[in-house]
Amino acid sequence: MDTQSSSRFMAYNMDLCWKLSVCFFCYQVVSGRVKEEARYVAAVYEHESILSPNPTALVGRQAALELMGRNLDIYEQQAAAAARQGAQIIVFPEDGIHGFNFTRRSIYPYLDFVPHSASVKWNPCREKYLFNDTEVLKRLSCMALKNKIFLVANLGTKQPCEHTDPRCPRDGRYQFNTNVVFNSAGTLVATYRKHNLYFEYAFDTAPEPDYKLFDTPFAGKFGMFTCFDILFFEPAVNLIRQYNVKQIVYPTAWMNQLPLLSAVEFQQAFATAFSVNILAANIHHPTLGMTGSGIYTPVKSFIYHNMESHGGKLIVAEIPVISTDYKTNLEHNEKLRENVHHSCNTLTSTSGDDRVCFPERQEAPGKVSEKGNQQSPPLFYAEMMYDNFTFVPVWEEKGELQVLSVILVAGRSCKQEVCNSQFGSYSKNCGKKYIILLNNPLWAKIHFQVS
Repeated sequence: MDTQSSSRFMAYNMDLCWKLSVCFFCYQVVSGRVKEEARYVAAVYEHESILSPNPTALVGRQAALELMGRNLDIYEQQAAAAARQGAQIIVFPEDGIHGFNFTRRSIYPYLDFVPHSASVKWNPCREKYLFNDTEVLKRLSCMALKNKIFLVANLGTKQPCEHTDPRCPRDGRYQFNTNVVFNSAGTLVATYRKHNLYFEYAFDTAPEPDYKLFDTPFAGKFGMFTCFDILFFEPAVNLIRQYNVKQIVYPTAWMNQLPLLSAVEFQQAFATAFSVNILAANIHHPTLGMTGSGIYTPVKSFIYHNMESHGGKLIVAEIPVISTDYKTNLEHNEKLRENVHHSCNTLTSTSGDDRVCFPERQEAPGKVSEKGNQQSPPLFYAEMMYDNFTFVPVWEEKGELQVLSVILVAGRSCKQEVCNSQFGSYSKNCGKKYIILLNNPLWAKIHFQVS
């Protein structure tokens, strides 16, 4: 074969290979074997709610609707703004429509009726007269329909019950703190009744935890729970484990309590620990310590925390759909040491009622040492959930922690034991007065001899 023929043959083969490669790639795409990473656009709104000046006062339904209507006007503006930015789902906060600090009687005019049965398919915007006392649901449904967006909101709901029901309250009705979800056509697709109430005397707890899911065309299956629920196994952890949910909507009215109960801190940690996306919407009232919303993935977050200024905040972000076989690749970040100021001897609690006091010149209630090289680290004290805590910074990966006066268990006797949980491990020794050590296995395994 001459040189010219050989060149033509090689060119023909290369052209044929290129065409075959293109055809094979097209076949892979059509057959679904090659997929781009699925993504969706989510929105959450941190809402500075308009509150009742006297939530314990008894008002009529019309007055309640007028107050809630002012908050719903803002919701309507934000749903439209989110839709203009391409959002496919928006989440509003807990208590954002009616407010908080009601009594059981005073909240009644603010309650809508909502059917909790999954068998009831209802579009409140299009079927306005199917049920009574559903004005709030109608407005939310119409927002979703008008903006072609999935919408998640929280409101108070009521459900009549018979006195033959042993759990039925004396007034003949259940009152629930309820999340509702509308699809982009305005149809009610899911309801969830908050399971772990935080001093919410106006509401009842459902007999069993609600494991409520809803499907979307853009990210598949979502689950939901509310505010205080995130601190408990039921329903938050069990929902994720039992139903393998990877997308969570989370309305909250979270009051930050530093250092460990900050809203964005806990939301981000939960998303990372369970490899889920969380769409978290909080109330915005800085004077009450209430702020902290975000759109969280296991590796990246879009966070809003503002204790300085007033007004709501819309967060919109495009995030990947977390699949059920998702694996988190966490890098081993170096631990950053921060300068911690020495605490004063007295800590006044946030409520002003409790103090943690130590006599002058008394040894601090904790110290860390490694192989005899003792040093006294700076301590700080904080109140969380009405309990006082002493925090000892741990700077080394190995060592000994000696705690002399941190209360772990009161009025109980127990043997020394080591307990493990998915958030970490701790050792306790009640016989030597109250020892506790927590560590997070995601970043480091810290083994201490506790004495």
